[in-house]
Amino acid sequence: MARIPLEERRRLLIAATLTVIERDGIAGATARRIVKEADMPLGALHYAFENVEDLLAAAADEVTANERLAAEQGLAEGGPAPDLTELLVAGMERYVALLTAHPGHELAFVELMLHASRARLHAPPAPGRYAPSYELVGALLSQAAESAGASWLVPVDQLARHTVSMLDGITTTWLADHDDAAALATARFHAHALAAQSVPVTQD
Repeated sequence: MARIPLEERRRLLIAATLTVIERDGIAGATARRIVKEADMPLGALHYAFENVEDLLAAAADEVTANERLAAEQGLAEGGPAPDLTELLVAGMERYVALLTAHPGHELAFVELMLHASRARLHAPPAPGRYAPSYELVGALLSQAAESAGASWLVPVDQLARHTVSMLDGITTTWLADHDDAAALATARFHAHALAAQSVPVTQD
């Protein structure tokens, strides 16, 4: 049997982890179930990751990365100097489309984040596992404003936190009621609220 390169091994284990969590929940994401899903020996996990917690963190990052790809695709389709409100609405709608198309992945992400939060329940204030999400959304908001020839009136890191909080709310409420129209309405509301925190960049 050919030796699997380390990065491919990591990719397969992350995919297996998300599959197991979708099917069995975070409580079912044991090392043995994950390697069985990946069709690997138990030692393969510890070769690719320091421990199961390290693998769970990588799985959460994988979901975030997929969301970034979807959002960046929306920005790329915006064309030259698009309207910022339209750009933000398109981006938020793309997130809802991703949620409704892959609800199991998003539910797995919620479970992963709650698991990480439990581990730092009594820890001092810090972004924790949300740090990559804040960074991702902040970069996308900066990119959107630049594409539209606008600037933000408040620090982009604050807007990023507001947006991540809104996306979490959209996710958990949609997972509870599967109301596509309501999720889209909330997404569009936030897009317009964000756009109100911007001004056009004046040309000298």
